[in-house]
Amino acid sequence: MTRFDGKVVVLTGAARGLGQATARLLADRGACLALVDIRREEVETLATQLGGSARAFYADLAQVADIRALVGEIVEHFGGVDVLINNAAVCPRIPFEASTERDWERLMSVNAKSQFFLMQAVCPIMRERGGGRIVNVISASGQFGAVANASIYSGTKGAIVAFSKSVAREVVADGIVVNCFSPGTMRTDLITNLSDEQQEQVRQMIPLGRFATAEEMAVNLAFVASDECAFTTGATFDFIGGVLMR
Repeated sequence: MTRFDGKVVVLTGAARGLGQATARLLADRGACLALVDIRREEVETLATQLGGSARAFYADLAQVADIRALVGEIVEHFGGVDVLINNAAVCPRIPFEASTERDWERLMSVNAKSQFFLMQAVCPIMRERGGGRIVNVISASGQFGAVANASIYSGTKGAIVAFSKSVAREVVADGIVVNCFSPGTMRTDLITNLSDEQQEQVRQMIPLGRFATAEEMAVNLAFVASDECAFTTGATFDFIGGVLMR
């Protein structure tokens, strides 16, 4: 079993879904957790439940100034950063023709810009510690397109794949690896907010014939974020039930 004893892990979007499941798993495996979310009360409750070395941080990740202040607070409290898991995202269901400039800017800021500038903020800190691991959570829709009115969301995830590869090349000499994690469709808010008909449409696209659980995806995410997954960078790890086979 992969351990994270003494590792300082920054986990965004920690309050719900995959983020919460990953937080609980990493806490059990000894990580020092910086739990980040815009849902202040929920992330504080989670940190209290986990106890130990878990601490809640509130930030609007759409704002670069907030990102830099956040990383400063984390380093002040924990002394450094070993692992960054960029998980925070939003996915409103907006038809392509109804999408506005404001919709574009919000999704690009929360989903893509936040991941880029969080990486930029932690890489110098990781370099001083001799290296680190960055995992950017994407979506299969960023690789083959979205269903159910999520064209901008799909675009944000595709952008993350591209800049993750580029950043991976730039920082590998510093002992920092950057990979993408593509989780299977889970029965979280992104799915339960769909109609029954839309949910069934999505489920039928999955060769394994079911939605994933946040808990099983957390196990896979923990592996990609661990030292055991050492000989890879710039890669995308698909755990998507056979939706994309390559």
